[in-house]
Amino acid sequence: MIKNKHLFFIILTTQFGVTISQLPYTVYKKAGPDGWISVLLTGVFIQVLLFIYYSLYKSFPDKAFTEYTKTLMTTYIGNFINACYFLYFFYICIKLSIEFVDVINNWMFPNTPPWIIFCLFILTAIFIAKEDIQTIGRTFLSFSFIFIFVILFLMFAYKDAHFGRLLPVGGSGIRKISSGMSSSFVNMLGFEVFLFLSTHFEKTKKKLFTISMANLVSTILFTFVVLTCYISLSHYQSTKITYPILYIIKGYQLQMVENLHIILLSFWTIIIALSIIIYFYILSDGILKQFKSKFQNRTLIVIVISLILICTYPIFSIPIIDKIQFLRISIYFDTIFIIVIPCLLFIVNKVRRLIT
Repeated sequence: MIKNKHLFFIILTTQFGVTISQLPYTVYKKAGPDGWISVLLTGVFIQVLLFIYYSLYKSFPDKAFTEYTKTLMTTYIGNFINACYFLYFFYICIKLSIEFVDVINNWMFPNTPPWIIFCLFILTAIFIAKEDIQTIGRTFLSFSFIFIFVILFLMFAYKDAHFGRLLPVGGSGIRKISSGMSSSFVNMLGFEVFLFLSTHFEKTKKKLFTISMANLVSTILFTFVVLTCYISLSHYQSTKITYPILYIIKGYQLQMVENLHIILLSFWTIIIALSIIIYFYILSDGILKQFKSKFQNRTLIVIVISLILICTYPIFSIPIIDKIQFLRISIYFDTIFIIVIPCLLFIVNKVRRLIT
């Protein structure tokens, strides 16, 4: 068992992964300058989902998610749901890795073959992902200072801020703001790890408070990032610049430091690596519990997952599969596995308790 402070930083760090770099751009395309409202509303929606997740945990405090799916939905259906979740998290690992390689390749090492960056990233993640959850939790906590650096870097943008770009507040309309929520939801994922890690943490009454605070802090940080980009860039720039955070930071220099965005990316790389490590852990831990008779430890599973990822990457770099379309379908997977299935389990659990 590890402490609630580790749970807090695991959720916060996993949410604040590679997708934050594109969040202001993707939300602006849907909601315009009111994208920050979409982010706040998404935070409220995520909190509702966290209440549902916590309710499931309270009903089965000693069972993992892969165990009570079989209790609620019968063994065969439960095993099918678990297998689909394993494939989904494998997809998330590929998605995060591809997005990470694109950022590093475009902003730091444009002449380096992408597959080298990809392999180094995956191999680095193995060293921590194979450890126990206590070690992983302490690693997340030890790198929490990076969030302070990110905030400090973004404060440079307020030298040339123009708050009039946010006006009129609400001018985009309810339809566009709602559309922006779907984009921000995809970019604010990471809170779902609670479903799969809840049994590893202290059984205290503060667990709901911890995950709620993690969601509150991450929502505030996301809103801060989006607002900072919107008041720093014109309408034209906001619709054209894919990575607005890096673009803004690149425009500023200190007397002793020339490329601030490179330093920011160096810190950011750690956050992204931690994000994929936790999915590695969930995958390997779930597979280990599902096939106890065939696997003795998680290290072998982590290595196998890593090798599969490394062998899979050329399919997207050749390209055999359209990488853009592959990343876009995540909205459908996210809706099914983050919203639909947990809510279905929640309803089944409530009906089951009423009947019995």
